[in-house]
Amino acid sequence: MSRLGLFFTLLVVTASAVAQSSVLAPVSRTPIIGADGRAYGVMFPTACDEQGRAYVKLLWGEPENVEPLLRISDKGVVEVQFDMSREMPLRYATRPDGGVVMFHSDEHGRFLDSFASDGKRESSMRLEPTPTPFFPSQLAVFQSGEVFIAGQQIKPSYKASAAIYNPSGALIKQLTFEEDVKREQEIVNDSGAQRMNARAVNESVATSGDDGLVYLMRPTNPILIYAISRAGEVVRTLHVTAPAGAGDPRFGLRVVNNRLMIQYRRDCGPDAKACVGSVFAIVDTDSGKSLAVYEANTKDVAGTVTCYVPDPDRFFLLSHALGREGWEIVEARAKDGSQ
Repeated sequence: MSRLGLFFTLLVVTASAVAQSSVLAPVSRTPIIGADGRAYGVMFPTACDEQGRAYVKLLWGEPENVEPLLRISDKGVVEVQFDMSREMPLRYATRPDGGVVMFHSDEHGRFLDSFASDGKRESSMRLEPTPTPFFPSQLAVFQSGEVFIAGQQIKPSYKASAAIYNPSGALIKQLTFEEDVKREQEIVNDSGAQRMNARAVNESVATSGDDGLVYLMRPTNPILIYAISRAGEVVRTLHVTAPAGAGDPRFGLRVVNNRLMIQYRRDCGPDAKACVGSVFAIVDTDSGKSLAVYEANTKDVAGTVTCYVPDPDRFFLLSHALGREGWEIVEARAKDGSQ
């Protein structure tokens, strides 16, 4: 086996012991300038770039795909609105230069649309068909420019698939994942389990790490995360045990400075209506070790994560403004003495 082959040999890591939790408190609240205050919600996923800018799609009307994707500066100003009128909702990813890619399909095929950092549409590239057709649900862009697309096979729909394309839309590799295949074999005669697996595949999250890899998270229990190279090799597979009080992942996944951050819904048991906030887990991307757990259990730190900054851990949350119409970016940190 070559050195490259040895380097990319599958490494499976399970995070066992979970760190003690701390409580998050707000440090600052920055009003968002330029976003429609009538918006009633936010679509998942959100994204963050290396400059700390947030990418979010707010909801305030119908049809959902007409509303633009917003890029918001770290000062809370809407810098750019990316036109999504032709695009499929939820199917977008950020580029290293501040632009984005989106996905759409029509009678002529499937296309990857590129937008410059100023929001202007640059190109629309027809994607080379994959040998096994699948419906795209997750996108991510490697730092080198290749595009990762993952989703559900067309038939049978409970099976997962993925592909990597070059920036021109040419197929580099179609791939499946060993643990996905094992699970699919186990449920081949169980229609109920197949529906649950299809949901997990559809609600997975892909994000670009600052280490040059793309990370794909399956919202299973324990959470399953693949670290994928631009050549389509699985460098690591992580199994992450949910912290106490954590429910389903909220589609929040970030990878920064060898730290992997996951946002969970809080598990409030039968009192779900009174449940506010989230649980955040920080995991080492190499060892799978649990490094920290944070609870956001009050309305002043309730929101969807946009950006995460480590050392010390800081969370930037998109939240409804308290006591008025509009949206804010809330910076939250561990409350003094909470550990």
